[in-house]
Amino acid sequence: MVSDSELEDLIPQRPNRRLLGLPIFPYLGLYRFGELFYNREEKQRKVIEVTQNYQKESQEYANSPRKLERIQNRYAKKLEKAQTRATQGNFWMRVLGEAPVYYINAEATQNAEKMQKYLYNNGFFDAKVTFKTDTLFKRIRVSYLVTENRPTMVRNIQYQVPNSLADSLIKADLKNAALQPRKRYDGDAFEEERIRIETLLRNEGYMGFSRQNVSYIVNDTITYRPTDSLFKSVDVKVRVDMPAQASKRYLVNSVNFEVLPPTGVPDSIFRKDTSTFEGIKYVFSDKRFSRKVLDTKIQLRPRAWYSQKKERDTQQQLSLTDQFRFVNYNYTLDSTGQGINSYFKAIPLDKYQISTDLGLNVIQLQGTPGPFANLSYKIRNVFNGMENFETNLRGGIELVPGFVGNRQVYRSEEIGINASLIFPRLLTPQNLFKRQTANYNPRTQLTLGYSYVNRPEYTRTNVKVNTTYSWQPTPTTLFNVSLVDLNILNTTYIRKDFADLLDTLRMQGNNLVYSFNRSFVSDLNANFVYNTNSLIGPQKKAHYFRIAVESGGTTLNFLPRQREVIREFFGDSLQFYKYIRWNADYRRYWPAGRKSALVARINTGAIYSYGDNKVPPYEKYFFAGGSNSVRAWLPRRLGPGSAKPITYNAVSIESPGEFLLEGNLEWRGFLAKFFGDINYALFLDVGNVWSLRATATEEQKFKAGKLLREMAVGTGFGIRYDLSFFILRFDFGVKVYDPALQRFVLDELRLKHLFRRTEANSLNINLGVGYPF
Repeated sequence: MVSDSELEDLIPQRPNRRLLGLPIFPYLGLYRFGELFYNREEKQRKVIEVTQNYQKESQEYANSPRKLERIQNRYAKKLEKAQTRATQGNFWMRVLGEAPVYYINAEATQNAEKMQKYLYNNGFFDAKVTFKTDTLFKRIRVSYLVTENRPTMVRNIQYQVPNSLADSLIKADLKNAALQPRKRYDGDAFEEERIRIETLLRNEGYMGFSRQNVSYIVNDTITYRPTDSLFKSVDVKVRVDMPAQASKRYLVNSVNFEVLPPTGVPDSIFRKDTSTFEGIKYVFSDKRFSRKVLDTKIQLRPRAWYSQKKERDTQQQLSLTDQFRFVNYNYTLDSTGQGINSYFKAIPLDKYQISTDLGLNVIQLQGTPGPFANLSYKIRNVFNGMENFETNLRGGIELVPGFVGNRQVYRSEEIGINASLIFPRLLTPQNLFKRQTANYNPRTQLTLGYSYVNRPEYTRTNVKVNTTYSWQPTPTTLFNVSLVDLNILNTTYIRKDFADLLDTLRMQGNNLVYSFNRSFVSDLNANFVYNTNSLIGPQKKAHYFRIAVESGGTTLNFLPRQREVIREFFGDSLQFYKYIRWNADYRRYWPAGRKSALVARINTGAIYSYGDNKVPPYEKYFFAGGSNSVRAWLPRRLGPGSAKPITYNAVSIESPGEFLLEGNLEWRGFLAKFFGDINYALFLDVGNVWSLRATATEEQKFKAGKLLREMAVGTGFGIRYDLSFFILRFDFGVKVYDPALQRFVLDELRLKHLFRRTEANSLNINLGVGYPF
């Protein structure tokens, strides 16, 4: 059965948008308002005027190429604007409004024909599509009547291949065939099967084979048995023609890799360095790269059969090194016509790159935006082994509410610097897994970082050392493994009243005090990501799954004297952590129409600490509430369990937990277009965090029997401004069920006190960048 949404996508016409489903058309009204002071003839004359001025100036400077290029660029923008205003109207008409959609009988007839052809292509050979119209108050409703009748199933598939090797290759890969017996007839599957056969043979040396060499004979004259009354059957013969050019299997005689000089610079001013490594010829002009590293990226090898996949994988792997502006491939036939000489030619990127970023820090609570600046500096191919050195300096100022005192706002300063050395391979002893991972975009990143935070209550520094391995076996999977992740946290100053607050919180079950001890945090961690979301094109049904596992202080268990050695360098007061942490995040995306989708998410995790004080680092706790969690609660302020929120001087304190369980359901749709897409969202969030410590209070502890009673529930709506390169998000959440009060509170929302935090329920505004999940 073909879904209604598939057929609906074949109808380009859409009725004018209404307001909340009522017979009110605000966008059409804005368009009509714009028409009151719009003169189309005047805008068309402007197009002619711009064109004539361009022709006039172009003739004056016809002998000056540089001036002519500037004139062309300037008038191209002017002409584009003039043509847009002439064809689409003024600002009210093309941006705020919506042009009237008129009924045209020929278009409705064409839509019915397209639907019938689509159904035929999907196996409903006897389908019928008609339409009827209903008129009400000068508005027409078009109803399309679809009768599918019996579907057609593919009974048998036979392949006819004159070349014995090609025949064995095709039949050995039948499990991946797009055409399968006992499946409904699908016209798209026939084209997909052509592509499969073409790709399969080209990867085995048949470089001249084309999908046009694949044809089909469909036998639909099968005698029906009584048991076949619900469907019709067809047999399919797949004919793979192998003419002289297509039947040649090409051997790669030689592989050549050349780094060209920068664009616009003649070859003659550089002396070319030519050498051979592992049978591949390398030619360098201006810049040189490690042949040993390039050898792991070049998949096409001499004296091997040509492979289209290896050719494209080579281009992709070379591009992913962030060393080349583009990589081109071509080939020539040898004198016998049976072999090819392959050539990869690359233009390098600039060795040095500087970028800056200025903006405002925006926080969700009572803070005030403050300026920040980023300065990034990159050096490519540092040691001629395609390594990249990147350093980032970031400084920012925020106006934040103090933890203590009389709600005064203080200035918070933050400075951070990170330096990373990135290798396009896995740095392992004896180059283990070098060849196995060469085609998986392997990377090793060594990072050294330092951050400094200065607040009125405390001053804090963090020194970080990290080593991360990453590789991507398929376009949808990614692995990250960190064998070294060290952090030294040091609070160099803490104000007395803030220290008193930390002691008070500790007695209430909040372990924030341990975050301000001088600490040494080491861990091993790994994560796996599976993501089928498409980066470009329309959104499709997709999955996202991420699981992360982390073991803190692991080496302290096997090297008992490690603690003493570290303390000799950094002092006896150093605090150590031992813990095991995991987190799993699953998301599912269901598109519904062109710009609508239903998204579901489940996020869970737990942490167990067995080190000093039986607590993990504060940064490793789980938190609930905020723009990416349960949006009706303030960030990190929900829970744990049914415990009442912890406050100090009327300021709420973060609520950490050792176990997290939350789920989100969100409907996303299109609202309007204004220099970008304005989208809306309706959401339902549930979740909470709990404590797993024996010393926690009964309200904070996790117990399976009271799980449902302690799941917070929130709902709300969101507005998202999508500029394609940047998405600004506003989510407005209200509480439905509050576990701290053990009751439903949606009916306690008061419009007069919508933003009053002291109420049992109020509107919580979340500001974010990008989608929440």
